[in-house]
Amino acid sequence: MSDLVATLREQERAWQERSLVRELYREWYETLVERLSDVDGVSLELGSGIGRLRDVAGKRVLLTDVERTPWVDEAVDALHLPYADGSVANIVMLDVFHHLSDPARFLDQVDGALARGGRLLLIEPYCSPVSTPLYRGLHHERTDTRVDPFAPDAQVAQAVFDSNQALPTLVFYRQLGEVRRRWPSLRLVEQKRFAFLLYPLSGGFTRRPLLPPVLNPVARLLEHALRPLAPLLAFRCLIVLEKA
Repeated sequence: MSDLVATLREQERAWQERSLVRELYREWYETLVERLSDVDGVSLELGSGIGRLRDVAGKRVLLTDVERTPWVDEAVDALHLPYADGSVANIVMLDVFHHLSDPARFLDQVDGALARGGRLLLIEPYCSPVSTPLYRGLHHERTDTRVDPFAPDAQVAQAVFDSNQALPTLVFYRQLGEVRRRWPSLRLVEQKRFAFLLYPLSGGFTRRPLLPPVLNPVARLLEHALRPLAPLLAFRCLIVLEKA
């Protein structure tokens, strides 16, 4: 059994045991599916993990990962997309972009593969003043806001789950102007920060849940009330780019 499959089996067990995690991820998958482009071409998810997008998207989206696993349809390397130029309608990624060792090369690949009107849709970690120290102190993944996000990162290339959780914030918020300069045909159509209480309290796939299920409705009300403070509190972001 590969390291990837072994880790994904652990995630599958956590998925079955953690109702709040299932609930949140299903909502995030619904958010992505609602924004899919309807242009002609293949739609695919990169880094599909345990394949739960299929619960929402059905067969509409091809599930892929960096290697063939029991949960996916094909093995696809995000840095070497095996698709003809202009042949892809949608590329969906949930918690995958921050695992890329070379985001610039990936955006080059996306720019070529997407059809006109096709979309890149991401939900990723966001580094806010509140989430950044918690990511660094409590999460096993690296969070380094000092790197050049457009340069290859050797620390992300060593193993399949290596990452830098700061990459989405650096690329699509702090250096968005550089994205627009280098990839002018990839137009930003949506940018949203969210996830203030429920996600960190859920414990995710690996940490102990901190919220008793009976308090979920109260936490949801607080989550809604905190939306104006998203730049300060957010743990997640939604990014949608469309090929002009």
